[in-house]
Amino acid sequence: MANLCTGNCITCGKCAAFPILTHYKSGVLSFEQQDGYGIAIDIGTTTIVLALFDLTAGKLITRHSFLNPQRKYGPDVISRIKAANEGHVFDLHKLIIIDVQSGIKSLLASYGINKLERIIIAGNTTMTYLLLALSCQSLGVYPFKPQFNIADEYHYTHFFAWAGMNCPVNLIPFFTAFVGGDVLAGLLHVLPEGKRCFLLIDLGTNGEMVLYDNGKLTVTSTAAGPAFEKGQGGASGIIHELAHLIQMELIDETGLLSGSSGFLSQEDVRNLQLAKSAVRSGLELLLETGSVTYEDLETVYLAGGIGQAIDINDAVSIGLIPPQLKNKTLAVGNASLGGAARFLLTPEASREDMEKLLNNFLEFNLAEHPRFNDCFMEYMGF
Repeated sequence: MANLCTGNCITCGKCAAFPILTHYKSGVLSFEQQDGYGIAIDIGTTTIVLALFDLTAGKLITRHSFLNPQRKYGPDVISRIKAANEGHVFDLHKLIIIDVQSGIKSLLASYGINKLERIIIAGNTTMTYLLLALSCQSLGVYPFKPQFNIADEYHYTHFFAWAGMNCPVNLIPFFTAFVGGDVLAGLLHVLPEGKRCFLLIDLGTNGEMVLYDNGKLTVTSTAAGPAFEKGQGGASGIIHELAHLIQMELIDETGLLSGSSGFLSQEDVRNLQLAKSAVRSGLELLLETGSVTYEDLETVYLAGGIGQAIDINDAVSIGLIPPQLKNKTLAVGNASLGGAARFLLTPEASREDMEKLLNNFLEFNLAEHPRFNDCFMEYMGF
């Protein structure tokens, strides 16, 4: 099941008609009959993606993406939280508001549309807080708990200055400080596949993981992204190069690089070791905490900017994914946007699923797990 995307789905941005989900055997996701147009938005730490839909037909019209302007304050959520807590929260808020509104205007102008029925926004907890100009103080200090909840619905003018737009805006709620609405959206995206036991791993600049076992959720997160994102080939390039060097025996089991690869330095390799070990440890301890075995798992969904780019064979070669799960692992692209789109197209069914998920989850702090250090050392090597 490795990398089955054929380019015909909302998550990879190459399709003309959602909801044809070619990632999944089920094929078609039904939509609830509505009128007019709507926009689904994924506010990622690195990239923001907007998708315009014809709600009457349940079809994607077009997508628009751009880099998150908040990157001037750092590449990850920790640096954004730090900047917000040092007095820059309103600047971070304005940066995102201005660019998202500009993106919305551009989409509507391109198709002569002057009215939206609804906007759905998904993002991690920090991005959601900054969108609302909320203090991030509690997100940056132990025990790292969200201080504020979000409303069920907002009016467009709560965020944006374009008074001519008159539509509701829904933000997909978060689980915890570091397992956000992007992960809940990702779950909305994969649930129609009907799997009873699966892992969802979102590999962006933060690694968020969820174990779904017959409706019961166990969630955790770990830092991963910056190491994977380094390099001219992006995530897929740097991981493929690492896997190639391992295969050519130019990197030994301890991570020592023989000579120069021309692509990765010894420091790159060490940083990749840290990142992949953190993710693999999270995967193993998540299964252990949920009393789930490799055999119990039906599917491992890899989502997010990094998750959609990784070749599954490379992920197994470097030890990111256990070899026992190779044939159960599926890259599903931008599942956060897919979930926001599902909420837009099937609001009643999506609300029902979200309520069930939010009422039945257990979080554990990976760094505080008694076996984390042992796992981390075990999975450092190649």
